[in-house]
Amino acid sequence: MSEQVDVAIIGAGPAGSTLAAILARRGLAVALIDRDVFPRDKLCGEFLSYDALPVLDALGVLGDIDAAGSPRITRCRVAGNRGSYEFTFPHPARGVSRLFLDDLLLRKAVSHGARRLDGWTASDIGNDGEMATVTIARGEETRTITARALAGAWGRWGRFDSLLGRGFVRDRTHRNFGFKRHYRAASSHDSEVIELHSFRRGYLGVSAVEGNVTNICGLVHASRLTGHKGRWESFIDEIRAEERHLGALFASHEPAQEGFLSSEPVIFRARSPVEQGIFMIGDASGVIDPLTGNGMAMAIQSALLAAPRLAELVANPAERPRLEREYTVAHAAMFTSRIGWSRRIARLLSRPRLLDALLATRSPRWLGSFLLQKTRAPYEAIARLAEHMDCGGSPPLSTGTRPNH
Repeated sequence: MSEQVDVAIIGAGPAGSTLAAILARRGLAVALIDRDVFPRDKLCGEFLSYDALPVLDALGVLGDIDAAGSPRITRCRVAGNRGSYEFTFPHPARGVSRLFLDDLLLRKAVSHGARRLDGWTASDIGNDGEMATVTIARGEETRTITARALAGAWGRWGRFDSLLGRGFVRDRTHRNFGFKRHYRAASSHDSEVIELHSFRRGYLGVSAVEGNVTNICGLVHASRLTGHKGRWESFIDEIRAEERHLGALFASHEPAQEGFLSSEPVIFRARSPVEQGIFMIGDASGVIDPLTGNGMAMAIQSALLAAPRLAELVANPAERPRLEREYTVAHAAMFTSRIGWSRRIARLLSRPRLLDALLATRSPRWLGSFLLQKTRAPYEAIARLAEHMDCGGSPPLSTGTRPNH
């Protein structure tokens, strides 16, 4: 069985579903493919940065997020053994679980006419420069989707990365692993603050999500997991013993989720936003360090950048070379500096003694604003792009990082 669409998107997370919703609103036929059946949980810090909210507001889902009880997060606190440093966001962010958000965005895309193919695994792809093909399977059933354009939204690591020969998959040095678990605070917890906690070769993010739940999510270099053999409880016991502030953190929370979710390797290496004719979005196009709390925002923003180019590609296939170049340039302008700064900050946060020395000093009041400027898109620039989300033509490239004020 086969069917033809304008755009096929592999991966229905925030990037894929946002792209599907935008394109379907423009009247394009879209197939949205994901191996998981939604709703489903996903490893994530579950912090929705304020620079994603103009896009979600334009899609008509921000009200649903607020109605679900997602906390408004107004401050960030960097915690160590010798003190903490706190700063305020220029706009409130949100704490929202991937179980809720991803399903909400998928349903929004479907409401605009996107073809829902969750529970189908993409097993093969082809692209001859004019038409793309995606073979999908569910149990014994297989189908072929043909499309004028193809978008890759399969996340940090997928089987197609290896099949496409992407360079980062060969990296054995810079491998990290993510882990998360939901908890309930034993006493009242300030849901308006996200906390960052340091440990050797890694860090934790702590923030509230809907349902009075706290998400504790971490990233650790692979070298620290030797001997634990996938037993995350054992690793948590180890870092609790090393860092006093982590001992206090876990002592004040009770698990609200059976076991931990963990990730495939997270590799912070450059990735091309266009690979063999496939427009990459979200983590498939570049991974920002989770400590920034900007991963979901980056996924949503990359969909905003890709959508007008894909729409034009469907209408004018001969313009593919120009559109691929435009998207590559726009992607670099939006994200390259942001990703670079996230790695610099991560190197500090994964060195507890160095962080403690910094926290023991009087940190300058401008430091928080500086960090936000370097790791986020300007709110006003994203709002302007979102205003023209349903219009033809490509958005301007002046979306690089600059002050949010």
